[in-house]
Amino acid sequence: MPHPRDNGKVLVVDDDSFQLEVLGQQLQSLGWSHVLYAASGEAALQLYDQHQLDIQLILSDLSMPDMDGLVLMRHFAQRHLDAAIILISGVSDEILNSAAGLASAHNLNLLGVLAKPSTMESLEALLLKLNTPSATRQRNHAAALSPERLRTALSQGEFVPWYQPKMSVKTGRPQAVEALARWPGSMAGGAMVGPGHFIPAIEGADLSDALFYAMASQVVADMKRWRGQGLEIKAAINLSMDSALNLDMPEALHQIVVDHGLQAHDFIIEVTESRLMVQRSLAMESLTRLSLMGFKLSIDDFGTGYSSLVQLVDLPFRELKIDGSFVQRALLEEKARTILRIAASLGNNLKMAVTAEGVETAEQLQYVKECGCDTVQGYFFARPMPFEACTQWLHEEARKG
Repeated sequence: MPHPRDNGKVLVVDDDSFQLEVLGQQLQSLGWSHVLYAASGEAALQLYDQHQLDIQLILSDLSMPDMDGLVLMRHFAQRHLDAAIILISGVSDEILNSAAGLASAHNLNLLGVLAKPSTMESLEALLLKLNTPSATRQRNHAAALSPERLRTALSQGEFVPWYQPKMSVKTGRPQAVEALARWPGSMAGGAMVGPGHFIPAIEGADLSDALFYAMASQVVADMKRWRGQGLEIKAAINLSMDSALNLDMPEALHQIVVDHGLQAHDFIIEVTESRLMVQRSLAMESLTRLSLMGFKLSIDDFGTGYSSLVQLVDLPFRELKIDGSFVQRALLEEKARTILRIAASLGNNLKMAVTAEGVETAEQLQYVKECGCDTVQGYFFARPMPFEACTQWLHEEARKG
């Protein structure tokens, strides 16, 4: 597979001519021969509009007159930037972290942040991320994500659940699995179209209910198979807010569960916090009725929304899932560390189960344990797996005693 530098262009944006020269020399030394230079945000946008199909990478300073790097990111986001981006600045780490968070909020493919003056080694380390699948932007999804293609995929059962274990902090054993929608049928060139792309397309095509019921039916069927193999495990299903607004959904979901001989308390319904304020009265009715039926409600990505405490007071949530971004940043940033600790304490005091997402290292595991989290989820234990692989993994865990 050719490296992006073989035919891709890099756009470097900085009002400091010396810095432009230094970055250009570093990039060319690392094999990037096609470098475009812009001394302002306006010039950067003009170059991007001329060469956007060829630009694979953008390096942008934050502190620039007239149009700073933050405003420039907004303009790139409005243009649906597909290239990777690296931010460069001599400002404080706190401001750099905020800028990185803004890039994430814009859904930009941020490789990382470089402090001035940048070194060849630090730049090369970020550029290496372009070789990883997680940093590779999939182009030309239009045909794959058309409403017609999505309807066909749903009707043919192409969307399937992959499972990621939720582990007990106390015992180190799996307590549940979270079902995550995957689309293997979309594979082209060895890569799947990820949920970050197909979920918004599903919602835009008014197919959220179809995906939810397709996933729920498969998860319930898989649960029945696991119970038949002696695996006593609960399963978490993600509920989109579009489906939560469907007042027929609680009975339909409950019927799927009953038809397979299982019970509502075998399942956890995860709702993303940031969307709970949309048509709130309808959502409250559906979610409360699910709770009455026996489903366990979980507030997902806690800390990323704008009305967290209101949701905890007004809705019968029994689990609080702390967003993985706080876990990832807790050992590096005091603010993230404090928020994680307060969120865990809040959940504990409300007699809720507290789950920390995104745990990838032993140090992170130790910290969330000290904060009082009950369960954890993340690559430190296991990545999301198809049913067969997860079944094998669960049996191996059961044999450990």
